[in-house]
Amino acid sequence: MLCQTMELTFSQWFLIKRRARSLTQDDVAAELGVTKQTVSNWEREVSTPSLTIPQFKKLCQLLDCTLDDFPNP
Repeated sequence: MLCQTMELTFSQWFLIKRRARSLTQDDVAAELGVTKQTVSNWEREVSTPSLTIPQFKKLCQLLDCTLDDFPNP
């Protein structure tokens, strides 16, 4: 049986990672200094993160990942 890998969008990947860490949108927003609406927009594919390097580092800590783990655009 062939196993086909599916490329996740950033939105899908982010939602999976956030939920796996039991983080709310509010948790992520507060840690990154953005609004809950911004985080919601990422998950609904309305926008993608436009973060500073320190914010991306913090996001990696929150999601227990590295920048290399992020899906390709």
